[in-house]
Amino acid sequence: HLIFAVTDKGGGADKPMGIATGDFVFVGDVGRPDLLESAAGMKDVMKPSAQTLYKSIEKFKSMPEYMQIWPGHGAGSACGKALGAVPKSTVGYELQFNASLKHATSEDDFVNFILEGQPEPPLYFAQMKRDNKIGPKVLGGLPIPGKADVSKLAGFEGNRDVALIDTRGREAFMNGHLKGAIFSPLDKQFNTTAGSYVTEEQPIYLVIDEKDLEDAVRDLINVGLDKIEGFIPVAEYEKWLADNNAAVAIPHLDFEKAGDKLLSGDVHVLDVRKASEFSEGHIEGAQNVPHTRLLARIDELDPKGKTVYVHCSAGGRSAVAAALVQRYGHDVAYVDGEFDAWFNKKEEVAG
Repeated sequence: HLIFAVTDKGGGADKPMGIATGDFVFVGDVGRPDLLESAAGMKDVMKPSAQTLYKSIEKFKSMPEYMQIWPGHGAGSACGKALGAVPKSTVGYELQFNASLKHATSEDDFVNFILEGQPEPPLYFAQMKRDNKIGPKVLGGLPIPGKADVSKLAGFEGNRDVALIDTRGREAFMNGHLKGAIFSPLDKQFNTTAGSYVTEEQPIYLVIDEKDLEDAVRDLINVGLDKIEGFIPVAEYEKWLADNNAAVAIPHLDFEKAGDKLLSGDVHVLDVRKASEFSEGHIEGAQNVPHTRLLARIDELDPKGKTVYVHCSAGGRSAVAAALVQRYGHDVAYVDGEFDAWFNKKEEVAG
């Protein structure tokens, strides 16, 4: 693994003050060695990659404990199991409190630990692996799309060849949006959601206010989505929906209201949590498709005419997943709230 040691020679130092660790060591975690296999489709490389990572960690352990580490990612990234929310740390602190480093007591123990329970990679990770190897497109600067005529919305309705990304808040989207819109709110998961639900070939239009446009475009380009054709301001979008009676909604329920239905067998339950979360306890008969893999596995969804009730652990992942399920023509309901609190009350849940 390649890291960069930084020495302040201008200040008279002759030893490094810190290391830029990239995707090797994070605050609270280390990089994941499974992605060439789980995201890019290569065969039989996961375990050898984990063994190589262990050897790199052995070298990391010998570094001075005072050295700062500056990782390439933080909390919210799918590049590890449990990345910390602080931007930097030290070698000494990580050796004491980083779970992955603490499990590097032997090669076998580390390999077993690091390969278990990794989050399912977002769909865009496959093209990122390709671009990291051969290089991304040269864009010549950040492209800023122009404002699109709101009348274009008529051609986007139910059109899966175009990605209309609605960046509004959750309540606004659930209450009314264009049929077929992709829900990807402007939060720290924006590029993960968009990168999982939009392919690199699709033309993209954003429902967004102009003040937020540049940040959104930068996030999209960072995950390989650069066919951004235009944007429609939120106020114009909402007015057009109202004027043309074109808004569709998604029923929004909490677990208490949805509970009887979820346990009845009368609805198709789609659990979009990670496989490791699902294995710890789930509704009897639920289908598990992690939300970052839903587009790739959408053809596996066969509710046989039943309404699809979509849930996760707290409501964030199920909101974006419910919109994708609706985009593919299924009747859907969005289940919000804390799954575990409800789950622990129910004897009907299978562990």
